[in-house]
Amino acid sequence: MVESRAVDEQRHRRRNDDSMMFVFGDSFVDAGNRPPTTDKTVRSRQWFYPYGSSDSAHGNRATGRLSNGLVQSDILARMLGQDESPPSYRLRKPNQVDPSGVNFAMAGSDVAAASSAQGGLANQIDQFRRLVNLEIIKEEDLQDSVALIGFSGGHDYATVSVAAPSDEIMAVANQVTDMIADAVKRLQDLGVSKVLVNSMPPIGCLPYRTWQQNYAQCDTQANRMSSMHNDALRNKLDQLEDVLFLDLDSTFSDLIQSAEFKQGGYMPCCDATQKPDGYCGQEDNNGKAQYSVCPNPDDFFFWDYVHPTQAGWEAAMDRLRQPILDFLAIN
Repeated sequence: MVESRAVDEQRHRRRNDDSMMFVFGDSFVDAGNRPPTTDKTVRSRQWFYPYGSSDSAHGNRATGRLSNGLVQSDILARMLGQDESPPSYRLRKPNQVDPSGVNFAMAGSDVAAASSAQGGLANQIDQFRRLVNLEIIKEEDLQDSVALIGFSGGHDYATVSVAAPSDEIMAVANQVTDMIADAVKRLQDLGVSKVLVNSMPPIGCLPYRTWQQNYAQCDTQANRMSSMHNDALRNKLDQLEDVLFLDLDSTFSDLIQSAEFKQGGYMPCCDATQKPDGYCGQEDNNGKAQYSVCPNPDDFFFWDYVHPTQAGWEAAMDRLRQPILDFLAIN
């Protein structure tokens, strides 16, 4: 089993008076909350090779991140003057939090489920609330604090057909986006200063959709779902103060088709042999790899069927960098 032990605690430091950061969401921003297992499974693959194989910051080893390296929460943390994402809630010591903040996000989480064993958004905010109420997170920690809410959208919309009537999709979109907006309000009521919220990515352009077209084009019906979600979310967030909508939809779409990622395009760097049920890192009973890894992940936007490479995340956050810095008043 490959496991990072707290990923070197000294790395999670906050420099000078930089903002404390709190992260909520799913595998797009999880930095190790889903615990490792002895045997590799699709749910624990992020703790095994080839995940983390390009992550020089952590010795090119798997750290529970669903990428070949760093993820969105790490790159936002660097904008705030930190070294990487705050440590996972799972690794928190009793009665204290790291000076850099806490990452509550967990792969497999969703927004709308009333109760989620995977650590749904409401549950994650309840974890944060308890730390605030117990004054483990103190009032001064919340001054100039930043929260990131990052969901890929796949779990909340998994039961809805992309070919469903618009009113059926819209009903789910309204439920999910209402809960995201309510989550923002909860965080602000608890004292968080600034909240950044991801849009849904263009799910029709993710490799788990494009493989059916031999990685040649997006699924336009699936992208309709993303558009409906994002329009509803933007409208609701526009009514709130101190919140920034991060448009991953257009950012991902532009980058996938850019010269920077032309070689990879809609393909994942780590491609499963067995489709659609295989996964990056899968092995047969004899330990033989049931996947292939590209030799140049920096030329691929996607790492696996859903998640960007570190290069993909860095490029996406670079596109969003100036709006984020302006919003947070960082020079």
